[in-house]
Amino acid sequence: MTPRIVTVTLNPAIDVTYRVDALRVGETVRVPDVRARAGGKGVNVAAVVRELGGESLVLALTTTRAPDEFRIGLDELRLAHRLVRALPAVRRTVAVVTPADGTTMLQENGFPAGEAAEAGIVAALRAELAAGAGAVVISGSVPAGLAADVPAKLARLCVRHDVPVIADVSGAALREAAGSGAVLMPNEDELADLAGSGQDLVTAGAPAVVATLGPEGAMAVTAGGAWRARPAEVVTGNPAGAGDAGAAALAMHLTASEVDWPVALADVVATSAAAVLRPVAGEIDVAAREKWIRAVKVERMR
Repeated sequence: MTPRIVTVTLNPAIDVTYRVDALRVGETVRVPDVRARAGGKGVNVAAVVRELGGESLVLALTTTRAPDEFRIGLDELRLAHRLVRALPAVRRTVAVVTPADGTTMLQENGFPAGEAAEAGIVAALRAELAAGAGAVVISGSVPAGLAADVPAKLARLCVRHDVPVIADVSGAALREAAGSGAVLMPNEDELADLAGSGQDLVTAGAPAVVATLGPEGAMAVTAGGAWRARPAEVVTGNPAGAGDAGAAALAMHLTASEVDWPVALADVVATSAAAVLRPVAGEIDVAAREKWIRAVKVERMR
């Protein structure tokens, strides 16, 4: 059995995907294809880990109300979970997908977390670490009511338990996480916002920085070297969840005693691309991933 990957989602969502022929602003648009599922970046990571043959658990905040649509949605996805009731409601995100224009995302900010949220999520993560988590992925935004340094606090808890951790967060939360001991996984814009290169962040103490570059692939910087990986071919489709799929692939590699970074980076790129082919986040085209993982071009930069 592979080690369990625990994903942390502080700002969960119900993800709704509308597939329409065209998005006409100011007009009525009929939606022939609607899909809704429990979501949030960590949920997507957990779902892809399972598709990769791993074991995952969703650790997340959820609503204090009943019925809990988010909990029900996780049960429907058959994802193991440990939930902390601390939100007045769970937000919704809407992805509108059209053949011509691609994907338009409408994302609610989310509802403020209650006073017990931080203590509850810390206690829940501590319990999962004690139970033998193989790696942890902290993903997504931080809701109002929680400080921006909460992901960093969670990452430090993982480090103290000698469990590898990925921080796939942004803005102030990413800046706080930069010194936490987490593997950082920003996109190109988020890396630029940190006002430093990947090498600077590694020198400052990050075990690794894996920057996702959209259709251009990804790069990894570690103390032992730096690599750039490019996808085998141009992929079109729904990019929502591509970064989460890459984080799932990376987490699986981090559970090993030693990470082969060129191999891991190729997997990140192939798995991200395979997610673009699927209509909703949290899914990958397994056959495409298997084909592309051997064809991704990885170049050593340093």
